[in-house]
Amino acid sequence: MIYSIGDSIISPLAMTSHGNFDAILRGESRLQYYEHAFGLPEPCFLSLFDEVRLDQSFSALWDYGTAGYTKMEKAAIIAASQAIEEANIAADRDNVIFILSTTKGNVDLLEENPYEPERVYLWRSAQLIAEFFDNPNTPVVVSNACISGCAAQITAANLLNAGRYQYAVVVGAETLSKFIVSGFQSFKALSKERCKPFDANRCGLNLGEAAAAIVYTTGSDFTQVPNNALILRAGAINNDANHISGPSRTGEGLLRSITKVTRGYDTSRITFINAHGTATPYNDDMESVAIYRAGLQDTPVNSLKGYFGHTLGAAGVLETILSHQALKHQTVIRSMGTDTPGTASPVNVVLQPQPTSGDAFMKLISGFGGSNAALLMEIKRNNESVKTQCIASLQREKTTISVISECKINDDSVILNGQTIITRTGESDNWMADIYHSIGMQYPKFFKMDNLCKAGTLAAELLLKDVDFDRETVKPDWAVVLMNQASSLDDDRHYQATIQDADNYYPSPAIFVYTLANIVTGEIAIRHKIGGESSFYVFPAFSSELVQKTIDQCFAANPELTQIICGWVDYDNGRCDVRMYLVQLTINN
Repeated sequence: MIYSIGDSIISPLAMTSHGNFDAILRGESRLQYYEHAFGLPEPCFLSLFDEVRLDQSFSALWDYGTAGYTKMEKAAIIAASQAIEEANIAADRDNVIFILSTTKGNVDLLEENPYEPERVYLWRSAQLIAEFFDNPNTPVVVSNACISGCAAQITAANLLNAGRYQYAVVVGAETLSKFIVSGFQSFKALSKERCKPFDANRCGLNLGEAAAAIVYTTGSDFTQVPNNALILRAGAINNDANHISGPSRTGEGLLRSITKVTRGYDTSRITFINAHGTATPYNDDMESVAIYRAGLQDTPVNSLKGYFGHTLGAAGVLETILSHQALKHQTVIRSMGTDTPGTASPVNVVLQPQPTSGDAFMKLISGFGGSNAALLMEIKRNNESVKTQCIASLQREKTTISVISECKINDDSVILNGQTIITRTGESDNWMADIYHSIGMQYPKFFKMDNLCKAGTLAAELLLKDVDFDRETVKPDWAVVLMNQASSLDDDRHYQATIQDADNYYPSPAIFVYTLANIVTGEIAIRHKIGGESSFYVFPAFSSELVQKTIDQCFAANPELTQIICGWVDYDNGRCDVRMYLVQLTINN
């Protein structure tokens, strides 16, 4: 079983988990109205760090002041340090893995970078955070849009269950910038007033900065688990296969995640559901539909966005910790900002704090790229025993994993199953379009994509060219799991150019939507109706061993999976590097 032994939250509200929990019990929020935040022309509500306070906290950890680390890195290190101290572990050992959850990392350095050029890469920030604690392992970066924080916890469970590490330090961190805020403004998604999750009069989200960390460990004996520890019983990720920036109206992907984590579980034990609750019309409606369809419409539902705003890659970690604090203190937190609930399906929104003696909650989260995740968490009360087994694992001796097809795309050629099928000519100036036309692909949406998504979509098309499968029905037993080095930096630079010049400011939602690496998994899922897990990781370099381990952990964590499109999809500074595989699992009788 997987359980927590330490945690921390660093936010504009407070600098510890307990401090943040006490603040929200008092009804505090640091969401403030900004007329021209980051020099932008439109006003909005944001929750921003007090940087003097942040620097003081960081200086207490490091004798050399604050030089050398960005705001995001400092917040992440403070949070990790506090969680590690509470867990009382030696973070410099090889049995400890660091997992960073972030969507944009140091993207603000695209505007002005006083550090080394590599600092804009997510893997480099993760590396620096792990190196601060002298950890010898290559850290894992989970960059899966808004579900990153929950996906990172599922990744931790997978790695611990596989016996690769004894401890996992999961850190979610996000700071805001002109890049991020202008992008959400381009979508007209930001509210000019405090957000109102699940309210009939909700009109958009607020953004916030935060860092949060949880230390997880594993044990086979329930007596090892300390009282009040948080147990990660089950986690699931599923794609809507519907739209890269709009949730399914019927909540299909989220419903599948809820169904998976509650399979065989007495749902009457779920004290509350901590929802994503962004206060946008479509997200809150979708969540309400999924909750209602799961038969959980009477279970109390809350959102924490009214206290912190949407903290992006930190949200899943921060909100898990606060939900854990709530159960420890036998209370259910009210959904701040909600006055008159009004969603597509009726749900039981928490309007006032409620006492409880319950021992379980469910965390829901959704994001761009069609991604959805659910966590089912329990708290240990006194010396009670676990009612059900935690996190299913695959009996590997009864299975065979086979590579059905493989595709490589580089700057000069396309190689399918070991055979070069397309060679770039000297006259070509649009290599992705050349491949598209050469394979006879008919998918007009292709030309709206960024280069990363084009490369991944082309490779998936070739992988599946001769595969007999249902192309019209969503397949929950298929998954898309990809990784790269550059995240979405190729498109990030493109978007940065649209906001760099104050005299030529034209932030485009059509560009901004592709400034998330996991959008490529969404595009593939939509094209081929893939409704299982969709995940994206960032690493310093390609490794076939890394791909193999990722495949193994995905199959082990999702026993219903039969096929995975997986591998490396990178596009950076005009260079393409794709190594993708279609892998099939067969259960031997």
